[in-house]
Amino acid sequence: MIIILILLKKQKIQYTKYYKCIIINNMIDWYSVEYLYPSSFKKFTNVMFPNVGVLSLSTLEFYDTKKLYYFFDKEGVYLTIEMYNPHQWVFSISLSNGIVFGPTQDSKTTRSEVEYDGFLECFRILDKLIRDKQ
Repeated sequence: MIIILILLKKQKIQYTKYYKCIIINNMIDWYSVEYLYPSSFKKFTNVMFPNVGVLSLSTLEFYDTKKLYYFFDKEGVYLTIEMYNPHQWVFSISLSNGIVFGPTQDSKTTRSEVEYDGFLECFRILDKLIRDKQ
């Protein structure tokens, strides 16, 4: 049990003994992104992995989500994270044409939680922008 907890700490994984589950921080559910927002996911794979592509979604399991800021900035979708107090985080999304979405009405208690929600919303907005151009 101690070895498992040491490994979990090294990989930035949080173990909660009350719920008897493992929570992996900063992980995007790539299966949901590919299913719900196929156009933006295809754009993401073409831009971020131009020569190789993504052979399997499991290879994205440990993808550094901070690199998503770079991807969305290149696409003109800007995610901004704000802290109102240490336990209240919100996000807003700005487009290159000046339209701003947010801040959202619901706040999260940590930055990583609000980044997760913000990136999913960015994928949704980018998917809509791509479909509107077609």
